Amino acid sequence: MVKLTMSKKQSKFREEYKNSIASWYSGWTHLLSIFIPGLLVIGFCSTQIHSPSVWEISILVPLFLFYNFSEWWLHKNTMHRPVKALKGFLLPVFDRHTHQHHQYFSARRMSYDTNREWRIVLFPPYALLIFMTLTLPGALAIGYFGTANMGFLLMMLTPIYYLNYEIFHLCCHVRENWFVRNCPLINTIRRHHASHHSQQIMMEKNMNLTYPIADWFMGTSDLNCGLLGHLFNGYSTKQLKKEYASNQGSELDAVSV
Repeated sequence: MVKLTMSKKQSKFREEYKNSIASWYSGWTHLLSIFIPGLLVIGFCSTQIHSPSVWEISILVPLFLFYNFSEWWLHKNTMHRPVKALKGFLLPVFDRHTHQHHQYFSARRMSYDTNREWRIVLFPPYALLIFMTLTLPGALAIGYFGTANMGFLLMMLTPIYYLNYEIFHLCCHVRENWFVRNCPLINTIRRHHASHHSQQIMMEKNMNLTYPIADWFMGTSDLNCGLLGHLFNGYSTKQLKKEYASNQGSELDAVSV
């Protein structure tokens, strides 16, 4: 397998970005600033849930699907094309993702070298606070009209899904290793996301970064197969749609470096 080299433009951008990272920045501190609060919320909510019934737990299924489609929508419509009504507010998100993240990582080079580069991979630490604040009204409503258990299950699902997102995204940009190549779902999302970083399709295809359920349902995937095929595709390019078949080589190289 031949590895692609970075373009001069990408190489220059990466060097300039690395030099702009504050000397005090630590990738591990950044990661912990996300995971410690997230795990504390999960732990607290779990202590507030008492003997949940099957029908109370079943609320997690539609909520999970809602989060998956929300992830798809936010990626497609705020990170790549900010909606007009919120353009001023979301412009920094659009710029950071489309102009910075997609220039730093491309099909020619998907991996980072050191944890200091997690600055361009992870969301800012305050992102979880925003997500929890947005979740609170819905959790209060579900807790009032449904049960307290259901409200706390919703509050717990938000950090679970968000931390899942960050883990998968890091796994998409880590250097190739045995674990990411062979771990189900992670190997799928690595190929899925590497393909998304191809300039030809980044604005339209492969918007999910956890599980490509919404991409499959909305027809924004580069694969031509069913839901299970999407979830457990791994690195395979056998089911690629014909119009993307010519990109097979670059996609394979993208997940290998």
